[in-house]
Amino acid sequence: MPIPDTTKDVLRLFSYGLYVAAAIGADGPRAATVSWVTQVSFDPRLLAVAMRKDSSICETVRASRRFTLHVVGADQTDFARAFFRFSQAGPEDIAGYHYTVGPTRAPVFDHAIAWLACEVVEEANASGDHALFIAQIVGSGQRVPGAAALTLRDTPWRYGG
Repeated sequence: MPIPDTTKDVLRLFSYGLYVAAAIGADGPRAATVSWVTQVSFDPRLLAVAMRKDSSICETVRASRRFTLHVVGADQTDFARAFFRFSQAGPEDIAGYHYTVGPTRAPVFDHAIAWLACEVVEEANASGDHALFIAQIVGSGQRVPGAAALTLRDTPWRYGG
């Protein structure tokens, strides 16, 4: 009989949103769904975003030092799902979702309810399996004011713990 992992169960009680991070590197645009995100400062406005170290989005953000973080709407599970794995990318779309180039030269998806343009100011967590990027917010947009954001708890998916 398996031994219950209480720590995993407790960590899965945390509230996690679903976001799509996007960046452009030397080999083109990349995007991935991420869930470990939190604001860490009012002045300057900073976020902490964790990305799997073995992912192409992590490598691209590490190299470019900039990305856009898109808020996924409560009714946009397909948008979040589209970026679970590496997706085909072109000059104007990734996984079939159109984007324009934003203020940090990173993709801004038309489909997102809101977005934050970010510049990395530091990287932490050398010993963990995720890089922790601390990023300053340098631009933002909101396409659907008042829309609810999708949370991991509202989906059949699990991550972390």
